[in-house]
Amino acid sequence: MFPEGTGKDFAGSTNFIVEGDVAIPNLSAGKVFVSAGYTQGTNNGFKLRTIPITIGRYFSPPNPLKSVTGNVYAGAGLGAYIVRASTPLASQSKTTLGGFGVVGYQFPSKLFIEAKYHLVGRVDNARPGGLAIMVGRSF
Repeated sequence: MFPEGTGKDFAGSTNFIVEGDVAIPNLSAGKVFVSAGYTQGTNNGFKLRTIPITIGRYFSPPNPLKSVTGNVYAGAGLGAYIVRASTPLASQSKTTLGGFGVVGYQFPSKLFIEAKYHLVGRVDNARPGGLAIMVGRSF
């Protein structure tokens, strides 16, 4: 049995996060992305690892000056979250359904900053969801 708590309680408030997104063609409004990521955190011998594999739709308001001013975007998605929770004495893995909401800002350059909140099912008593703040570069 694992201690009850959020991902922050279980694995600390600062975690290592890597994520990659690939845009896929669509015929409707917004952009559709397939994403895969890796998140890991540790705290006092407890370890929480999450691998989200998701699909999401992102929207940006029309902005004819976005090459000068940048642009905001928002979106949401669903997918599989592969979660492993470990203590010094035991570990448990589970694939669970989860989702996310995201808001971000695309700078006029290829740089962006975004806040993504993940809602993920429990692994025993650990709840691996939470807020991720990311800075990156689009290609």
